[in-house]
Order: sequence, then C-alpha cells, then structure tokens
Amino acid sequence: MAYFVIKHIGQEGNILTKPVEAVTREEAVSNSGVQARNIKSVDVDHLGAIRAALFEKRLPMTEQVLALVTIASKLETGRTPGRSVAEAVDLKKLDLNQADLAACERPSDYFKLLRFDETAVLLADAGDKAGNLADALKRAAAVMRDRMKTKKEFAKPMRAAAINFVVGIASGIGFPIFGGRMLNEFIYKQKFPITLTTLSHILMGLDYFYTNYWPFILAFLIGVTVFRKRAWEISRDWPLFNLFNNRLRCRRGLEFVQTYQLLTASGFTNPQVLQFMHERSKGRVRDLYQEALELNKEVRELGQVFEGDEWPKIIAQNMRGFEQQTLEGRARILSNLSEALTEMFIQYSENIAGKMGFGSMVVLISSILVFALGFYVPLMTTRMTM
Repeated sequence: MAYFVIKHIGQEGNILTKPVEAVTREEAVSNSGVQARNIKSVDVDHLGAIRAALFEKRLPMTEQVLALVTIASKLETGRTPGRSVAEAVDLKKLDLNQADLAACERPSDYFKLLRFDETAVLLADAGDKAGNLADALKRAAAVMRDRMKTKKEFAKPMRAAAINFVVGIASGIGFPIFGGRMLNEFIYKQKFPITLTTLSHILMGLDYFYTNYWPFILAFLIGVTVFRKRAWEISRDWPLFNLFNNRLRCRRGLEFVQTYQLLTASGFTNPQVLQFMHERSKGRVRDLYQEALELNKEVRELGQVFEGDEWPKIIAQNMRGFEQQTLEGRARILSNLSEALTEMFIQYSENIAGKMGFGSMVVLISSILVFALGFYVPLMTTRMTM
C-alpha cells in the first residue's frame, strides 16, 4: 500500500488536501470520497505511512460500533444519512466539520471520510444499493463487535509469548554484560586476585561479544528486515518458524472465510469478493488474491483456487463442490470452516507461546546460573581468601 495526497476544490472554492491510502492513483481517487470533477491532482506521499501512524485520527473500534448502531436507529426514524452521521459522530475528534460531510454523495462516502473500518464502508455501500442501509449498518456493527472479541482471544497467548521473548532476550544480554564488565573492572583495574572459573570466562566472553560485535548484530537484523520476504521463504519451514507459518496461513484463511461469508450474504459474487480482498490486502497476501482472481476467471471452483501451500488445506477440502451446494449448505460449510480455523489458530498461538515461554525460561535460568556461578562464586572465594 502507498499513500497519496489528493488536492481538490472545497465547498467554498478553496483548494483542500486529503491523504488517502491506496495502491494506485485510480484506487486513491475511488477511496477518497471526493467527486472526480473536483480533484485537481493526485500525488504520491512518500512520508504518508509515518504521518498516518503519528497524526491520523480514528475513532476506537468500540466507538465505531456504537456510532453505527446509533446511525442505523436514526435512519429508521426517517433521517437522511448525512444528518444521521452528523448527529451520531463527534466530528471534532476527527478534525472534521459539516463542510466535509457536505462533499459526500453516497452513504459509504461518509464512512470513508470518517475513517471507519472497511467492513462498515463495504456494507454501507451494499445496503445502500439494496435499499436496506439501516440493516446493513447493524450487521456491520455486529461483525465488528465479534471481530473485537476474537482479536482479544487471539492476542492472549501471543502477548504472553512476546513478554517471555523480551524477558529471555533481556536476561541473555543484560546479565553477561553486567557480570563480565564487573569482572573486567575487578581484575584489570582494581587488581583483585580473582580465580576465574569456566563460567567466568563464558560471562566475560559474552560481554566482549556483545560489546564489540553489536554493529554486526545490528547490521544482520537490518538485513533480515530489508530482505524479510526472502528470509521468510528460507526459514518458514524451520522448527518453531513453521508454527508461525501455519498460524499465518490459518489467519489468512480465517479472514477470507469470514469476509466471504459476510459479503456473499450481502449479495456479492465470487469475483467481487476476491476483488475486494485483493484491494484491501498488502504484500504477499495481495499477490495471492491476484492469483485467485486469475484462477477464478478461468472458471475454477473455489476448492481449486485455494489449493496452494499458502492456504490451509482444510479450505480446499471443504470448498470442493461448494458451488453445487444449496444456500443453506454453503452457510453451514462456511460456519464450520470458520469455527475450525479459529480453533486451529488459537492452538497454534498457544503452541508458539508455550515453546517461546519454555525457551525464554531456559535462557533466563541459564543466565542467572552463569551470572551467579561465574561472578559471585569467584568473588566470594576471593574475599574468603583475602
């Protein structure tokens, strides 16, 4: 994804600028919510990602859900979409005003302008075309609410894994640097007659390595970051890394199944669903949906489209003959797939957290033992001798 700056004519005739995230200029214009005739220029914003992360204002997901329900209720009382949005959303929080809303033509334009979740934008557009906008917004609120609960459930084991990893790395670096540096101070500067053990030499060796070779370690990490795609292709089948790879595939498949279930219930066809997933994806996932679109154009059924190694096998297995099923049968297949992928995703997350927790604990205990036996024991022995 890239960021573009769109310069357009405002309601009062002045030139306004609007940052938009998109892949192409055409997509930026489409996502901007600004009428094409009012656009003066579309330029690439090279610092857009940094600026968006630091300064772009969005409503928290909980507030978006509440706003969608409120807007739907107001629509049911006969209010227009513009008035409903103005009454339900605090525009000041987003640095917007009534003039910004006046430039919106369709209901989905309001939600693009307010930087709502893409689910709200998509269902607002589908509901507007189908003539049931209020129901569509309620459905979007329910989907977003369920997604928040699911994310919290998914985050628990990975949060524990991240904490364990940080603790393990900190102990594996901090103890040797502190202990090795102190031993060097006592032996070479204060001339203490310390009898070093094997663990003392290990402690000092690690301190020397971290102190003198940190530029190479940093360069290695930067290289891995820059060439992360190639590095991931090489390492994703290694032990532990394959768990991350399986977890990533489950997440990718789960996002597709849940989105497919939502969009097809709103009347979208397979090509439209794949096109939507392609437009909202980034990096490798975007390429995968591009491949899926091309296979779908060849009149391949969904079971064949998702047979690649980048997707969980369970999707291809359950999607075979999917198009020949009744609507009730399709809904049942998608619900079962969603439940199965959710369970698989949580299991992989817990497995990763367990292995990283065990590894971090081993590093922590080893660091403490090396520090205690390599630093304190020689120091106490020296004091007793003196």
